[in-house]
Formats: sequence, structure tokens, C-alpha cells
Amino acid sequence: MTAVEAYRGALSGGDANAVAGHLADDVVVETNFGRAEGAEAALALLAEPRTAGLLANGAQWSEAAAVGDVVTVTAELPAAAPFGGLEFVFTFAGAKIARVEQQTLPAAPVKAMPLLLTDEIKGAVNGALDNATPMLIAYSDSDGVIHVSFRGTIQAYSGESLALWARDPGGGLPRHIAARPKVTLFYHDPATRVSYTFYGQARIENEPAARAAIFENSHPRERQMDFRRRGVAIVVDLDKVEGRGPGSRILMSRSSA
Repeated sequence: MTAVEAYRGALSGGDANAVAGHLADDVVVETNFGRAEGAEAALALLAEPRTAGLLANGAQWSEAAAVGDVVTVTAELPAAAPFGGLEFVFTFAGAKIARVEQQTLPAAPVKAMPLLLTDEIKGAVNGALDNATPMLIAYSDSDGVIHVSFRGTIQAYSGESLALWARDPGGGLPRHIAARPKVTLFYHDPATRVSYTFYGQARIENEPAARAAIFENSHPRERQMDFRRRGVAIVVDLDKVEGRGPGSRILMSRSSA
């Protein structure tokens, strides 16, 4: 298994040249992050930063398992990682590696925690428009058709709810949530790879003080678009939040409280 050990060492930041002599000239490497044909390209792919980043955070390697000319080894990743691990399947031609298949494995389920929005989540939601990552909301109409739209007024309303201001009281969202209150909201920042999906029940908020607070907590640019406050305030009481924060995956559920 010397060739496999050398390849594994190179993936973990070791000397890529140590594996060069173990590769067939026409080796093919298939990964989720790229493909290489030939020894030179395969050596270059060893430096792929996403693979190195995953393995750098405490990967636990299995013993290599050989069946004929095929050797399989797995790197199990910590629970906070976006994947459960990486599986490497090496096919040999004689003593040299002829093919490598590197496949990410699904992450283990996350244990559900009581639903309580953290400061990080609230900050992401409240800063979404200024961050150029406006949030989406999806709702269903009376025909069961799903509608998705960007909303610049989505805000953290409490530890268990979001809110937004809908400028058009006759628009699809305000009209349909009375009969079909289930909605889904989505936040994603590609720069940080932070993503949150919020599931909940939407309702119109008519209480004057609450309505005023939701309007005032909307982005100034959005407030200006409805300075006469003709719109409606909507509160989404959350049932579940899932996604990935700055440090780990999250799953929050009201039923876990």
C-alpha cells in the first residue's frame, strides 16, 4: 500500500513528488472538484484547495481495503464538516496507480436543537440587503403553484420568528397566506458559504405597534419605496431552521424545544 500512503500524504499537505513515481503515465483522476488526465495533471490536482481544506480539519483515515487491483480508503470528516467524508478508490495497473476516484460522502444527520435564532443568524438576515445577498421567500397560491421572490425587508423579529413588509397589500404573498400560511425563506452568501433555510407559518400582523416596528426595522431603501405605509406587515412564526453557519451545520426545530 506504499502508493496509497504516498498519495494520501500528498493530499494532506505532504510532498506531491513523493507520489509521482507511483502514478502511471496515463493515470486518470476523477474528483468532485475536478478531473485530471496524465501524471502531471494528477499531481497538480493534488493541490486542489477544497480537498486540502476538508482534510485539514481532523480527518480520520480508515485502513486501506484491497480487492484485486482495487484499493479503497476513506477519510471520515468531523461532524461539523459539510460532508461526511471522502472516499478514494484506487485502481492499479501492476504496481502503479492507473485511476483514482475521489468521491464526497453525505454528511451524517445533524441533531436538532431547540429553535432560537442566534445573533449570527439574525445578523445575516438583517444585513442581507446591504451584503448583496437579498433573501428569497416561497409561498403557495390557491392552485398549489409555488411562487418565489426576493424580499428586501426580511428581518429577524424575535428569537423564533422573522418578519417582512409587503408594499402591495393585494400582492400574491399577502393574499394567499391566510389560506396557505406555510412559507419557506432562504439566505445564501456564496462568499462565506453560509446558508440558512427557514420554514414557518406566515400571518398578517395588524397590531399598530408591531406593524410600525416591522416597517421601521426594514431597510431604509425599502421604507422609502412605501413612505406612506400602504403595505402590510407579515410575521413568519418559524417551525424549523436548517443550513450551515460560519462554523458548522445547524438544525433547529420548534418541536425540539
